Amino acid sequence: MSQKYRMCAIDLDDTLLGPDHKLSPGNAAAIHAVQSRGVTVLIASGRMFAATLPTARELDLDTPIICYNGAMVKHPRTGETWMERSVPAEIAEELMDYCKVNQLQLNFYWQDVLYSAAYTSWLELYHKRTSAPVEIKPDFHTAMRGIAPTKLIIVDDPAVIDRLLPQMRDHFEGRLTVTKSNAEYLELLPLGADKGAALAFVAERYGVSASQTIAFGDSWNDLPMLEWAGLGIAVGNAKPEVLAAADRTVQASAEDGVGIALTEIFGLN
Repeated sequence: MSQKYRMCAIDLDDTLLGPDHKLSPGNAAAIHAVQSRGVTVLIASGRMFAATLPTARELDLDTPIICYNGAMVKHPRTGETWMERSVPAEIAEELMDYCKVNQLQLNFYWQDVLYSAAYTSWLELYHKRTSAPVEIKPDFHTAMRGIAPTKLIIVDDPAVIDRLLPQMRDHFEGRLTVTKSNAEYLELLPLGADKGAALAFVAERYGVSASQTIAFGDSWNDLPMLEWAGLGIAVGNAKPEVLAAADRTVQASAEDGVGIALTEIFGLN
């Protein structure tokens, strides 16, 4: 089996990284071992590019990062942007107005900075999890008009996010990709942007087919890449829909599920 797979795309939070949002020695060792066998290992995250860099550097990856849930593909060493999509400015303004009226936390991502009107408790939750670079703009609702962001996220109570998800999908049908990456995160992305499409784009650049690709994930936004890859693997702590869709389930992120799976698949022991 070690000769069958040539590419491996791995989600970060709650997949490669444990509940402490850190990279374990076991997972790092397994990734280094498969890289030494010529396998191209990619990070595929909902995080912004800047928030993926620490892990990419810790792993010494020389491969493009799929970030912003597939809205951007950028190389961590060269800084070259392979692909980037944006939410049209007029749609971003519509969302800004909606969130202002309804007092919702809106994360606005532009030029690899997270902009917000205030440092709310929901922004604090997100910031602590990702260490994303944040800039608070008291004049947010006027200063950010006319700008096309890479993506936006509404952060709120899971019950609120579950209520908003179908509403936003209906309202922005044909204009945005709407998904969840976490129980508290409603992702509002450029139309057609997802991890599966971005992984297909990168694989084509490398001359790798879907059948030669492995993808690891845990959450709803990982479904497109798990479905595209020849082998879609869910960690044990994955959402029920992801567990059901995956070709294989491994141990939870807290138990080094990614590293254990790579060890088994590539016969590293």
